[in-house]
Amino acid sequence: MDRETVHEQFTDLGLERIEHIEKSTYRFHITSDVTGETYPLIVTTLTCEQGRTVMNFEEADFDTDANIPLHVRRAALDKLIELELLFLDRTAISLEQANNSSMAQDLDEMKKLGNEMKQMKTGSELLENNQIPDPRQ
Repeated sequence: MDRETVHEQFTDLGLERIEHIEKSTYRFHITSDVTGETYPLIVTTLTCEQGRTVMNFEEADFDTDANIPLHVRRAALDKLIELELLFLDRTAISLEQANNSSMAQDLDEMKKLGNEMKQMKTGSELLENNQIPDPRQ
C-alpha cells in the first residue's frame, strides 16, 4: 500500500500522525470507561524504496509507563486487527492478476517503472564506465 493511502486510511480510522520521515509514527487514543484515563497506542509504518508501506505490528505499544488494564489492551488488539485486515485487503491480489505477463499492473506502476528504467544505465554505458553489464537484463 502506498504512503498516501496508508496515511488517509489511518487518519480516517482516528489515528494521528506524530512523526514522519521514511518511518511514520501514529498515535491512537484509547479511553477506558472504567478508569476514565486515556492510553495512547503508538503504531509505526515504514515506507520502502519501492514505495510500498508496511506496518510494524510487533512494535505497536502504549506510550505510557502506567499499568494498562486488560480491556484497554483488548481494545488495542482489536484496533491492530482492524489495521491488519485493512492492509491485507488492500495488498492481496489474485495469482491470475499478478501472473498477467505485465511488468506493471496499472498506469501508476507503469509510470513508476518508467522512472526507474530511466535511471538504469544501458550495457554500453556500463562498459564505458568499466563496469560489467548484467546479461540477464
